[in-house]
Amino acid sequence: MLAKVKTATLAGVKGSVVTVETDMHRGLPTLNIVGLADATIREACGRVKPAIMNSGFHFPDGRVTVNLVPAGKRKEGSHFDLPIAIGIMAVEQNVSSVLAKGTTAFLGEISLDGTVNPIAGALPLAMSLREAGIEWVLLPEANAEEVAVLRDLNILPVKDLRQAAGHVFGNEKIAIYNNRRETWSRKENREDFSQVVGQETAKRAVTIGVAGNHGLLMIGGPGCGKTMIAKRVPTIMPELTYEEMLEITGIYSVAGLLGRERPVIGERPFRSPHHTISMAALIGGGNRPKPGELSLAHRGVLFLDELGEFDSKVIDSMRQPLESGRVMINRSMEEVVFPSSVMLIAAANPCRCGNLWDDRKVCTCTRRQLDSYRRKLSGPFADRIDMHIRMDPVKKEYLTADGMGNSLISISSGEMREMVRKARRIQRERYKGTDYENNGGLDESGLERFCETDKKGRSLMAEAHDRMGLTMRAYGKLLKVARTIADLEEADIIREEHVAEALMYRTSGF
Repeated sequence: MLAKVKTATLAGVKGSVVTVETDMHRGLPTLNIVGLADATIREACGRVKPAIMNSGFHFPDGRVTVNLVPAGKRKEGSHFDLPIAIGIMAVEQNVSSVLAKGTTAFLGEISLDGTVNPIAGALPLAMSLREAGIEWVLLPEANAEEVAVLRDLNILPVKDLRQAAGHVFGNEKIAIYNNRRETWSRKENREDFSQVVGQETAKRAVTIGVAGNHGLLMIGGPGCGKTMIAKRVPTIMPELTYEEMLEITGIYSVAGLLGRERPVIGERPFRSPHHTISMAALIGGGNRPKPGELSLAHRGVLFLDELGEFDSKVIDSMRQPLESGRVMINRSMEEVVFPSSVMLIAAANPCRCGNLWDDRKVCTCTRRQLDSYRRKLSGPFADRIDMHIRMDPVKKEYLTADGMGNSLISISSGEMREMVRKARRIQRERYKGTDYENNGGLDESGLERFCETDKKGRSLMAEAHDRMGLTMRAYGKLLKVARTIADLEEADIIREEHVAEALMYRTSGF
């Protein structure tokens, strides 16, 4: 007797369909699982048998073999419990014909009492099943709202094994989950750029950065507003598209960061890891690779505060992912890929004590300490950040009697967001039919094709290359920023003034 049950496995955030083949023959009562199963799946032997018996069903007395197809692909995850249990029950009851169509798939971890528990990665698993032509998915009740964002997929939420078996083998049909979201709410954000006193140059740089998806390095003493500005960047970013929402929610699902209170990520992420973070926590990895902070910030902001305090090896590990927009983790049996298209914002003091540029305070750093600190901020990693700006202390004229600067007009997040939308709209039209999404993603071919510069602009670029000793990478980033500045002014050609402003954001005072 043979039964075939559909499920899926994950590698990173990409799923692939797996067929759980169950066969029973006479022999000593055993349950063997083959097909490159990880320890979690092999442990299903100890969970599935008591779950079936405690749910009121009979466990086969013969030799049961479970084969996971394709056999050459590694599988992992406790969500294999439910399809394995259904397969065993099908061969025991000799009713495998009800699964013959192969249009139904199963996902779920089972407790010893038969309860179907929530799983990590439900959304990307369901996405892979839908792409493979699966029409119906039985999954844990707790994961239903998360997966309900998918269109053209019938979701059947189950509480326990008895309910699942009743639907598959009996007449106790489970109602289709219909509480589908067509919109997703954003967190209420009370932060606004109008609250930032002074630092108009920094706010202009942020507008350009978001408009073209350019990284930003802010260097200034303590209290000048670096963190305050960084936290408000998501308020001027465009709202998520449906596809972006699926991407982000899928990453958080794999990381196990979703729940009943937050089944869908409806806003752009803002991640701010501490400078003591390990390489694996930042980039991702582990025995069962999980996304790190870089991937959790996908389509949003990764803020590295106190950049000079991060371990150099940890910082250098981000160089390739920032360039390619993805994290690649190589294992002996497979390659795991996590997306990492982020807007990087880094903040640092001008020196270790932070007083180097403050006329009111005395810098206590030695020459050796200063040189060591500067090397961290001016190495290959900093070269990969598009814009560098110096932030000085807020001038006293920006302060009122109450110390909040409310008497002065300051640009708001709404105004900045409108400028960003205009520039993004221009880029969408320009890059239609190409692999580019924004100016920040242009490669050498894209720079040559889309960054036409007038004669004076080219002359200024050449002069800057010679005087500033720009690398070719820095030269390209300068041109990308100039392209975005031109877009904000709705200019087809990059002019001299656009290049001049872009040059302002490549000098940090070092």
